[in-house]
Amino acid sequence: MIKGGLLAAFVLGLAVPATVLAHGPQGHEKEAAQASPEEEAAQPVPQQQKPVEPAAKGTGAAVETEQLEPSRIPHFLTNLHPATVHFPIALLLFAAFAELLSIARPGGRSRAAADIAAASGGIAASVAALFGWIHTGLWLGGGDIMQWHRWLGTGLGVLGPVIALLALRKGERRLMLRLLLGLSAAAIVAQGWLGGELAHGFGHLWE
Repeated sequence: MIKGGLLAAFVLGLAVPATVLAHGPQGHEKEAAQASPEEEAAQPVPQQQKPVEPAAKGTGAAVETEQLEPSRIPHFLTNLHPATVHFPIALLLFAAFAELLSIARPGGRSRAAADIAAASGGIAASVAALFGWIHTGLWLGGGDIMQWHRWLGTGLGVLGPVIALLALRKGERRLMLRLLLGLSAAAIVAQGWLGGELAHGFGHLWE
């Protein structure tokens, strides 16, 4: 009985450490495997993400607020130039065409239509030239196409009130009005091509 008890105690003494050693390292390895990614992730996260993400989002929103809000009105005005140029293009070209009809058929209604279109188109040309300068600002740079577009548009803006005034005088200095309408029609065609070159690239008509 004593020998059997000692033998059983000896076997249990060997089995318990073996069981502990067999189970323990796997459990600790799992804990280590679970803990090590957290430790690796925990080190860069507080150092990289916390300072960068909240700061970037906060400062980015602040920067956008500071930059966009004061520039909303000027940005809105600069976008009006492409819209305003369509009015003098249509009106002055129509005025030149109606004036040609009035020469071919005197006494018709085309002369009155030419006067109305010329007066409206002349005012619209000045407005479009004004928004052209607002679009670029007080900037005199650019290549040859930009220079031609800038100063040809400025010339149309200066001639606009003169054309409107001559059209409203109902027959006085009609020859001068016809010359200015022909000149403005040619300039508008050139302006359309120059504006297309600036907006769509060189040689846009053939690409």
